[in-house]
Amino acid sequence: MVDARSREELECELKAAEADLEEVEEMRGAVLGQTGVQIGANELKRYNSRFDGDQQRLEQRIAEIRALLTAMDSGSVV
Repeated sequence: MVDARSREELECELKAAEADLEEVEEMRGAVLGQTGVQIGANELKRYNSRFDGDQQRLEQRIAEIRALLTAMDSGSVV
């Protein structure tokens, strides 16, 4: 596995992805956790689907970056 990015670049990408994931979780809570605001069932499904997709994408990206960093630590990536 060869990756042209430096460890610093990967660590920056990891921090950004983790921050984005945290933001998605906060947005989910802000939008879906509100009391007194009525959201239709279809709109609720749409929000949940969007949040779930964003969360999965970011979790996958975080896992990929961590795998690259682990590979760097073990000497598998040049």
